[in-house]
Amino acid sequence: MQTSKRQNAAKALLLIGLGFFLYSRLANGTINFYINQRFIGFTLLAVVGLIGVGLSYRLRRAPASESTGEGEQAQDEHKHNHALSWGGACLVLLPIVLGLLVPPQPLGAAALSTRGINSGANTGDTPAFMRNLSEKTPDAKNILDWWQSLRASAAPNQEFVGQPANVTGFVYQDQPFGATYFMVTRFVVSCCAADASPLGLVVQWPAAQTFKNDQWVEVKGTFAPTSLADWQLPVLVAESVTPVDVPNQPYLYP
Repeated sequence: MQTSKRQNAAKALLLIGLGFFLYSRLANGTINFYINQRFIGFTLLAVVGLIGVGLSYRLRRAPASESTGEGEQAQDEHKHNHALSWGGACLVLLPIVLGLLVPPQPLGAAALSTRGINSGANTGDTPAFMRNLSEKTPDAKNILDWWQSLRASAAPNQEFVGQPANVTGFVYQDQPFGATYFMVTRFVVSCCAADASPLGLVVQWPAAQTFKNDQWVEVKGTFAPTSLADWQLPVLVAESVTPVDVPNQPYLYP
């Protein structure tokens, strides 16, 4: 009986602990570093479910055997069916331990070493998407909006020359571009950080090297034809580059 009580208490603590851990990520907004914002509601339901199941384990009583025959056999089966294995405990405990040991932060320049940034070949977009995009003013377009507009154009180096842009993203220094260029970049997330894809615009700025990788900036400028051999889209010639804080929503969503 004491063993069963300890098992139930351990289950309760682990499940309730995981529930409160997820809630802490919801409360401070860092859950946005891991999943698409449309799944926030499901995460809240998971918190309620974990705490609810944990409380049910905590309140559950171990069965008492009234005899040494069938009662002991029933109690042994109960322990076998509901015992908390070491493997199960580790699976529940692992995200809590990793979450506490590793400070939450959005994907940044380090992740680009394994995920290349598309140079912008024309792949086409749905008419509905392009209609919605055309309704946005240049100042309202983010990096994803501009990237889609540029890709959808048959001649982006002519069509978008002189158009103003105001975008926010983190700095990625790509040395082949030269000392006066950097990339302002955002990750686009469909489901979670595991499927994140980086998108960026090349920015021309005389003091480009003063900005470090992962520094978030707001860039205002106009597009100009590119002369970079490996870049197929116009560059954003900056009029101002202003350091900003990491936004509450660091990712963009298609």
